[in-house]
Amino acid sequence: MILHKEYALRRFCESPLELEGCRELLEKIWAEPAQLQRLVFVTTRDYLPNTMVVSQLGSGGVPFELSLGSESEQLLLVNGGLRRQTQKVRTHCLTDPAQAWETLQSYCGLIHVQLVFKGDTPDWYQDIAVPNEAVPPHAASGFASFLREQVEFVLWGITLKERIDEALQRRDEELFRESVRLYKEVLQSCFWEL
Repeated sequence: MILHKEYALRRFCESPLELEGCRELLEKIWAEPAQLQRLVFVTTRDYLPNTMVVSQLGSGGVPFELSLGSESEQLLLVNGGLRRQTQKVRTHCLTDPAQAWETLQSYCGLIHVQLVFKGDTPDWYQDIAVPNEAVPPHAASGFASFLREQVEFVLWGITLKERIDEALQRRDEELFRESVRLYKEVLQSCFWEL
């Protein structure tokens, strides 16, 4: 497996990179088996802790980033509305490959590496890159956003139901009518029954 990782890094470096210092960093990594063994190539680094991204020249991606720590996304109910919040706990976030090498020397965990290509992703990379388990491959874009949207509808429906009850208790006809109208719209849009 280490030979596959070394091959991947060497192949990737055959094209110009966004930052020339990245080539030096990758050469140092493939020269040290202990560093090379810690790499896990992924198709996307979304929602994964301890990530590194390196981009080829002209790819339009982030040129280089090493981020050690964790990331999670939460839906919060704030003042009767939903707010999506991404929480990142980073111990290091570096954009300089020279500093990244120093940091990697003292780091012992796995690094999820995403190589970003100028054109289509080559077959040799798809063969070694593992799908990001934090984002199921069949759900990466469409299904995940559908689930998020449906959860938002359910939470919004719960909030509106509380507003309806509150309006009834206060005998606030205007709040009641507005809340019921919105509640009916949510019910029509929601996949699950409330």
